[in-house]
Amino acid sequence: MRGESLDLALLSDVVARFAVPGRVVAAAHQAGGHIHDSFKVEVLAGLQRRRFLLQTMNAHVFSDPPAVMRNIEAVSCHLRRALVAEGALDSSRRVLTLVPPASGAACLRDEQGQWWRLFQFIEGTESVTSVSGPDQARAAAAAYGAFARRLHDFDASSLALTIPRFHDTAWRLEQLERAAEQDAAGRAGGCRTELAFCREHAELAQVLPALAAAGELPERAVHNDAKPANVLFDVTTGEGLCVIDLDTVMPGSALHDAGDLLRSMTSSAGEDRTADAGVDVDLPLFDAATAGWLHEFGDALTRPEREHLVFAGLLITFEQGLRFLADHLDGDRYFRIPAPGHNLRRARNQLALATALLRRRSELERRVAAL
Repeated sequence: MRGESLDLALLSDVVARFAVPGRVVAAAHQAGGHIHDSFKVEVLAGLQRRRFLLQTMNAHVFSDPPAVMRNIEAVSCHLRRALVAEGALDSSRRVLTLVPPASGAACLRDEQGQWWRLFQFIEGTESVTSVSGPDQARAAAAAYGAFARRLHDFDASSLALTIPRFHDTAWRLEQLERAAEQDAAGRAGGCRTELAFCREHAELAQVLPALAAAGELPERAVHNDAKPANVLFDVTTGEGLCVIDLDTVMPGSALHDAGDLLRSMTSSAGEDRTADAGVDVDLPLFDAATAGWLHEFGDALTRPEREHLVFAGLLITFEQGLRFLADHLDGDRYFRIPAPGHNLRRARNQLALATALLRRRSELERRVAAL
């Protein structure tokens, strides 16, 4: 449905199949997100108006939508119990609330094969694509830290792998090499410098798997897409209230989330700027993000996890550069782009940030140790 005009009759028919009394009286596309289509729908039941978030599910990216939803149900229930145990204020706004179809399943498949899901809309919140400054960086990172702390005792092995090998950096390197060898779009000749950088630093991919194999990194339920856009902020206080977009919650290392936070929030330039414009680590943003995450995660974090926090930022930034570069070589089949060459720009940006993290690594590790 992406890019098409909004079909109120269709959305009304879909919502009617969920356990929601009343009828849809208004609907609008909800901005944000690159995988699913989202709609904010307003339902009238008697004199009461309620809003919900209705989403399609992209079965090309997530081949088993029911498994995705089982993960979301299990994690959300655990988070809700943890919030109640903490006596958290406004707990209903701090966790997603799934509205089941009338059939009792977690999601709905229509006659055309399209999967749908429905959540209660969390009022008084907003999302951002990038943080506005240190305060917002701290708030976003704190939300992910609290998310990790509340899932500390969750059995990660019970979760389905919704996207296998998602943060397998060695596999991402293999994908890049295949893309370079096949050169489907005839672009490899223009990427020799970037390919050489990736090959030169291939050893980065071995560090976390070795630590995990040695039993030094616990397996946890982790978000796997930890960035500012997946946090809802309270519009009044600015607090990071709720972590959303739980499709990629899977077993993994807390360092995957920590690394993605540093990648997505501590660059001096946005993801889409060219490396020529200058890419460095924004130290106030770095300090705010690490402090927010560490403060909320607290004692649940192990010493090896804390010691490899900066490395995690380097690794996930490097990994994202691999993914952008491979997609550029493949002809831009995975990531949406506004114009040809955009994925190459993104790749150069991420590799430039990885270079800055390498250069500043000792300094940044001292800053983390001082927290």
